[in-house]
Amino acid sequence: MRTASARKHLTKIAATVALVAGAATVAGVGTFGAYTDTTTVETAVSSGKVSVLMNGSEAGIKATAAKMVPGDKVVFPITIARGADSTELGDLTLTTTITDNNALTSALRVSVDTCTQPWTATMTCPGSATNLLTDGTVSAMTSVGGWAQPIGWITQLNSNSPVYVRATLSLPTTAPSTTAGLSTTITWNLTGTQRAGKTTVVDPTSLS
Repeated sequence: MRTASARKHLTKIAATVALVAGAATVAGVGTFGAYTDTTTVETAVSSGKVSVLMNGSEAGIKATAAKMVPGDKVVFPITIARGADSTELGDLTLTTTITDNNALTSALRVSVDTCTQPWTATMTCPGSATNLLTDGTVSAMTSVGGWAQPIGWITQLNSNSPVYVRATLSLPTTAPSTTAGLSTTITWNLTGTQRAGKTTVVDPTSLS
């Protein structure tokens, strides 16, 4: 009797377990458990800009040559540099604009020199000087761009070495009397262009 009761009890328990398991199987159709993990790649991106400075200013400089008479000269230094936050340059051009192209403009002459070191207060070169232009006609510069094509300065500027320029504006003694009482504005525009685009490959060992 005990053996028969025990068998029935065991059979009942087994049947109960089977029913529970079967119900769990039906309820679990279409679902499952899974472990997950997420990793990320964070990339900080910024854009560069082009910055060309004249005497430390992106706005350029203003030089005044007032009440000139034949024989006068006005000498002014210009330090050209690439801004500290500027991308490297790929091109550099100089253009000239004149507001009033009159007899005075036609008579004016300009000479340009560079020095390997900053010009002194007396406008002498303490290093090695290079002449770029001597007594160039200002009125003719709009057709040729400017007193120099400074593309040769790109390598120097990209290495963070300034270009030291001395410009001399003169009204020759031979200037005609028709230049008296006139005025004009001459603007030299130095335009820097970014370097060409490039592909940078990141060293895998630098990623962390």
